[in-house]
Amino acid sequence: MLREAQESLLAEMRRWGYRHVITPLVESMEVLDLGLGVDQRRRLFKFTDGRGDVVALVGERTVPVARLAAGKLRGAAIALAARCMEAAGIRRYQVDVGHAEFFHGIMDAVRLPGDVKASVRSALAARDFVSLESLLEGTPLKSAEHELLLRFPALRGGPEILEAAGGLVRNRRSEAALGELARVRELLVAHGIGDVVVLDLGAIRDFDYYTGVIFEGYGPDLGQPVAQGGRYDGLLARFGRPAPATGFVIQLDLVSEMLTRAARSPQLPRIEAALAWTGTGLSTALRLGSTLRLFGMRTVVDTQARGGADAKTWWRAVGAANLVYCRGDAEVTWSAEGQRARNLPPEQVAARLAGGLT
Repeated sequence: MLREAQESLLAEMRRWGYRHVITPLVESMEVLDLGLGVDQRRRLFKFTDGRGDVVALVGERTVPVARLAAGKLRGAAIALAARCMEAAGIRRYQVDVGHAEFFHGIMDAVRLPGDVKASVRSALAARDFVSLESLLEGTPLKSAEHELLLRFPALRGGPEILEAAGGLVRNRRSEAALGELARVRELLVAHGIGDVVVLDLGAIRDFDYYTGVIFEGYGPDLGQPVAQGGRYDGLLARFGRPAPATGFVIQLDLVSEMLTRAARSPQLPRIEAALAWTGTGLSTALRLGSTLRLFGMRTVVDTQARGGADAKTWWRAVGAANLVYCRGDAEVTWSAEGQRARNLPPEQVAARLAGGLT
């Protein structure tokens, strides 16, 4: 199931014009130092390679990929992430969309020491409201600022939340974030996913390189996001290539767990042709199978000779759309669901199947 989900995701991304790249599992700390903050670097598993250089195992893929590609987020990345969730078999999902700059603007506006700001950020990211209130009680914040930070995590909903949040903030950084979120939501509606989008102004990501829109995708009955991503305009500049960029990750292990829990298995790509054979028909079945695969058809050739009735039983077990029963070089029997069997030359069967004819 995991493999099928992975292949479906890659196929969906190719349809959007993306190419598959493979980044190193082990990366130099000189590279990671440019992209990760102190806390993230501290959690890495580090060791020394044969040349004496310090390297680390890379679990977070944004920094390695950031050296390869750049693209500006205008809603397309969020829409692609949503379609990838669908392609993996997740039929019910929700996408929470926020903006990193909204929170940064609030923190710029309040006068707190750096270590207190870091603690407030950690408490908000963990949704630890008890610790947050305890932290704020020990600060000289005005009542309005105090109230804003306490209400911050609850700022989520539809487009109406943008107007409500606009009445709470008085700084240009947060106001600009609200304006961009409104434009991105309009684009998501145009992409056809407006009904699954929730605006979440209280979203805070662990990594400090996010500079704009951020998002998380959730499936049913799972408290963790299966998709996460966002915009990081400053990250590529650290590698000598200034450019706006965005990206996301799909957690395939969580996708697999979710699909396993589902009452109904996801719809997987169907085999289009099952080729059975008997007597001298094996070479015909192999040749016909190669021809159909060249046309992009999913085709399976039986591994053993079968009689006619046994071949039909195998065909139903495989679940293919068509059965081609090869008895020799000159003629095969072609069966399709709901239609009578026909005896045709192998080349004619291949042409009809590849052309979508019945």
